[in-house]
Amino acid sequence: MKGQMKFITLFCLGALALASCIPAETTAAIVKPTEDAKVDQFLTVDGESQLLPDGSVIWVVVFLPRTGMYYPQNDPAAMQANGEWTAVAYIGQENESGLAADVIAVVADKSAQNAFRSYLSEARDKQNYSGMASLPSGAVIYDRVRVVRK
Repeated sequence: MKGQMKFITLFCLGALALASCIPAETTAAIVKPTEDAKVDQFLTVDGESQLLPDGSVIWVVVFLPRTGMYYPQNDPAAMQANGEWTAVAYIGQENESGLAADVIAVVADKSAQNAFRSYLSEARDKQNYSGMASLPSGAVIYDRVRVVRK
């Protein structure tokens, strides 16, 4: 009986040690807005994250099903030490009530960040925000929420 208890105790301790060695996964989730929310043209996007890879950031991107294009927002999300984040998103033009859009939380490595910055710089210079046909390499979608303009 003592040998059996010793085995069970060692087995349980080993399992606990193994579980603590398994790395947790990167997460990035949108908390607000919620699915199918009616939103203004300008909105605040709030989220939660954990364990972002070194050098990576959360970048909010708006996808318009109508155009099939991705629109990276002006800056990466502002991160808090506890993993909470916030960003501003722009959904469509002034008079586009009823416009459907996906608000996307992307974890962007340095390469993707450079691609987003390059697109935004060129769009500002040309005053033409025509969007990106696809997300750049190094941009991984972690969450997306469909919203509709008020």
